[in-house]
Amino acid sequence: MMKIYYFKDMLELLNYKKELDHRLDNFVFQESVNGTFLQSRQFLNYHPDNRFEEASFALERSGTIAVYFPGNEILEPDGSKTFVSHQGSTFGGPIFSKAFYSASRVMEALKFADQLFASKYKKVRLKITPALFAKESPDMIEYALEHLGYTRHTELSSCTALVDADRNQIADPLANCEKDCRRIFRNSEKFDVTYRIFNAADVQTGKPSRELQEFYSFLEISKAKHNVKPVHSMEELCDLEKRLNVSAPDGTTQERIRFRGIWLNDRYVAAMMLFAFPEVGVLHAQYIAPDDNFKDFHPTTTLYVNAMREAAREGFRKFSWGISTEDGGNYLNESLIKYKESLGAKPVVNAYYTKDF
Repeated sequence: MMKIYYFKDMLELLNYKKELDHRLDNFVFQESVNGTFLQSRQFLNYHPDNRFEEASFALERSGTIAVYFPGNEILEPDGSKTFVSHQGSTFGGPIFSKAFYSASRVMEALKFADQLFASKYKKVRLKITPALFAKESPDMIEYALEHLGYTRHTELSSCTALVDADRNQIADPLANCEKDCRRIFRNSEKFDVTYRIFNAADVQTGKPSRELQEFYSFLEISKAKHNVKPVHSMEELCDLEKRLNVSAPDGTTQERIRFRGIWLNDRYVAAMMLFAFPEVGVLHAQYIAPDDNFKDFHPTTTLYVNAMREAAREGFRKFSWGISTEDGGNYLNESLIKYKESLGAKPVVNAYYTKDF
């Protein structure tokens, strides 16, 4: 077993196995500075066992997890292997404990991990938790990786503030939207639009609900325009809802995945899937699927404004839009970012790091 010494304490490698799921999830949710449900085994284990070559590991000190690297390995054409932050998640680590998040300890842990990577892999790709979703700034992690020879790459994301400069909740996020956006939204108010909360699974049968089936059919159409398919199947979305929307100790439901849509006279107009990060006050738009044949008003604008209003009422501080770049950040979709800016979005950067050995 590979070991390294930090002062008088010893870091030890802890390779992932299913028996560690509960312990790792407790670490991610309760003990880390930059862990989210996206790195939890509760989330990652919805993937079939054969979808990824599991390579997650943790480093522990005196029996306590210090840092966790959710990841999988990729077999390259030349027979070499690459370690990547878990492809089953949007971003994946390293995830540090609160007690271990100091300059010297971060440097020591990442040096250890770097030696481990060098002994097993030809290349490494680490996609760290963006500042938007972390309890502590990722600056120390970024500094350490750069000074260990990792190359920084960036993708452009964006978010809309739901609080003002004094951290007071904004009464109506529509006020932060551009003039044309407000006009477009006001046009939809002339119609009897229903903003609807729906479940992925039918509460009686457990199978995909009628609303989810409508949403998914339009999601497939939307993705097909870009020659891709949805990452999740309908059944997987139902499974995620069951896994993630669980009862909290106080009896309330922690709704980490949610589905929202708008209908006009029971006609599907648009719907979306969102991820909730209540620990940092962020609601993230993951998927949206409008009916492009609907022409009475602009469906996505109407849906987004309703979703931001709901988020503001619930006390969320930011509404996250996701990236507006493609090809690993090399191409900026200017029309997409311009549309998000019309809804009050401001730029934020997502970073990932690579290194060849």
